[in-house]
Amino acid sequence: MEKNIFIIGGGEIAKGETQEIDESIMKSAIKGSSFVFFGTAAGDAEGYGEIINKIFGDYFNVTVATEAKGQEFSENAIKNASVIYLGGGTTKFLIDHFEKWNLVPLLREAIERGVIVAGMSAGAQALVEWYIHEEDELYEIRKGWNLTAGSVGVLVHATEESFNRAKNLFSDSKYTNSKLYGIAEGAALVFGGNSSSFSKIGAGKIWT
Repeated sequence: MEKNIFIIGGGEIAKGETQEIDESIMKSAIKGSSFVFFGTAAGDAEGYGEIINKIFGDYFNVTVATEAKGQEFSENAIKNASVIYLGGGTTKFLIDHFEKWNLVPLLREAIERGVIVAGMSAGAQALVEWYIHEEDELYEIRKGWNLTAGSVGVLVHATEESFNRAKNLFSDSKYTNSKLYGIAEGAALVFGGNSSSFSKIGAGKIWT
């Protein structure tokens, strides 16, 4: 299978900080096909959807799936998507909502069909097996959905300093047979759904 899971470390999409990544997503799917955006992690903020439509709307048929539109709308959007983009915000909001509506199995099926699935920051954390949650310089390992092949953990918005702190937590955890990646803003790792191999895109740095 082609590499079709984009794990994006962060960056201001409206300011062009993820332009190389955005262009790679566009090249990965057919022009005019369905692009579904979930701004769940940001509380379905209208402005976020507008930015996504501005960036991707000339290339894709963009649909914004929100809680207000209902569960069936989200289910059908995932089933018919060529690209699914999980935006940034609060990871717990995204994980809780998708699990409440039982959307994770549909997301897994989409990946197996070869649908492009991109996660920005919170979205990236949800897609991998585990992630480092950082708050006020306190670090905690939390579980994601494990939709990439192999055991993968991430630290998003990473810097060299924050990654070194995260490594110390990682080395004392049950995930030592896993792989931790620090992904800076403006960088992404691209995985396949059934292969642990990956490629790196974007101007930002990756630490391993």
